[in-house]
Amino acid sequence: MKDQDAADIEAFFHNPRIQKSLSGLGLFAIDFANKRAFPSSVWLACGYSSQEMIANLLPDLLHPDDRARVVAASAALFAQKTDHLKEVFRIRNKAGAWVWIATTCAIIYRDDKGTPLLYVGHDQDLTELKSREAESVRRLEEIETLRQVIADVNTSLDLRETVSLILEHTRRVIPYQKSSVQLLEGDELAIVGCMGFDDRQATLALRFPFPISGSPSTIAVQSREPVICNDIARGFPGFLQVPGEEPTRSWLGIPLIANNEVIGLVALDSVVENFYNEQHLRMAQTFAGHVALVVDKARVFERVQSMALNDNLTGVGNRHSLQLHGPFFLEKAKREKTRLIALMVDFDHFKLVNDSFGHDAGDTVLKEGAQVIRSCLRSYDLFIRYGGEEFLILLPESRPEAAWEIAERIRTTVFAYRFSSLNRAHLALYEAKTLGRNQTKTLIL
Repeated sequence: MKDQDAADIEAFFHNPRIQKSLSGLGLFAIDFANKRAFPSSVWLACGYSSQEMIANLLPDLLHPDDRARVVAASAALFAQKTDHLKEVFRIRNKAGAWVWIATTCAIIYRDDKGTPLLYVGHDQDLTELKSREAESVRRLEEIETLRQVIADVNTSLDLRETVSLILEHTRRVIPYQKSSVQLLEGDELAIVGCMGFDDRQATLALRFPFPISGSPSTIAVQSREPVICNDIARGFPGFLQVPGEEPTRSWLGIPLIANNEVIGLVALDSVVENFYNEQHLRMAQTFAGHVALVVDKARVFERVQSMALNDNLTGVGNRHSLQLHGPFFLEKAKREKTRLIALMVDFDHFKLVNDSFGHDAGDTVLKEGAQVIRSCLRSYDLFIRYGGEEFLILLPESRPEAAWEIAERIRTTVFAYRFSSLNRAHLALYEAKTLGRNQTKTLIL
């Protein structure tokens, strides 16, 4: 080592105040000849000392994904294959956490044989920057996932299919074990779709009273904000658990708001306590508005479709429904070589009801009569108001004997039914007309 080099190195390490100031700026230095060093403030903040720098502890502290690269770059610097080193890597601090560091360093002095004498560099803690960078990437990934989910759930106008798509794709955004979509119907929340439940039909039959004090569903709907309940047993002991299912322990409710009206909510259930967090809540807030519009659009379409295919008065299928579904019933019977039986039903003396009691009474007879007939049918029979007081029923996969029994059941049930529209006033009016008109009649029943 030259005398001047030795003097320069000695001056560098001689003044502790200068070392402290340089360290505070992130600078560090190692004097290999005299085995002394002063660490940067970043190194000190990780809990390590100058002695651990001299002992070359760094390779053991490097993250496994960074170790080979940084060790190779350091070896190239010491072997004079490069004049400086510039790397970003992670080291484990004394507390066990990973710290991101950007280092730029160089060997300032070497002896005549090229052996390093003074190693000087600068450290910068990038942990917070990397954290923000990772958060930005995660947010961008969330936005892209949301975009894909919203595009996917917006592909159907059928309410049931839309609800299934929503629940299927929600899992890509917010995890859950069980989920449901519940729509407000008067003073109840009715489940219109669910996923993850063992007994799907039993779950779809559930209806929850609304509002209920302390209920997380009620809170979500009334506050119009997503609600987390991470301890159902304590937070709401009255929570309705589905019999036979593993109990829900954490719950996230996402209100569905369309056109400034709360139409229902998406309920996400987890069997793990303390499962949902602020990230899930943020995703729910972003997700909710788009989902609500999709559900509302499907719901409106279902209403319009129902109006197009169902008779406004009785609620049963209309002739357009027959034109749409009839050929399907016929083709199915031909394909499967089964019988398709048609029944024609009408109400005797219906014109007399209209003439005697008025058309409002006639409408009520049709409406109530249709419901009585429906109660005698199977769920898969096609029931059509053919015109006036005439109704058509298609009975797929039926034997003539069974169809006869259904027809007789309809006849006897309708005959025994007491129509609410034929009240005492109507009966009195009818009797007055029957007895010759132009008179007042009192009827006591």
